[in-house]
Amino acid sequence: MITRKRLALATATVALGSGLALGPAAGAFATAPQAAPARAAAEYSCANELYSGTAITKAGSPKKQVAEVQCLLKLFHGYSSLKADGLYGNKTHKAVYSFQKKKFPNKPSEWDGIVGKKTWAKLRAW
Repeated sequence: MITRKRLALATATVALGSGLALGPAAGAFATAPQAAPARAAAEYSCANELYSGTAITKAGSPKKQVAEVQCLLKLFHGYSSLKADGLYGNKTHKAVYSFQKKKFPNKPSEWDGIVGKKTWAKLRAW
């Protein structure tokens, strides 16, 4: 019994100390909750793809890698019409090529539509 009381007291202390309420505050239902920032939601979405490597990604690459490329392009770099389906088709190739032209404007040798280490770094540097 003493252990339960200590646990309850510790939980309440942590909740109150961190600014959390144990119950709804007066007027809590009068206002809508604040939406999470778009960037945080996007980071979570891309994190769900679960690929953090830098392997060359092109047509025929594993879906997880391709979906990560598509997700990053879509959510952070303005390619909103791109679907994160894991298939490296013509739309993905064109989006990567366009992205590379923007990020490496003076290096045409980088404009190949294939995601290598340098392109991965730029994709993740939003």
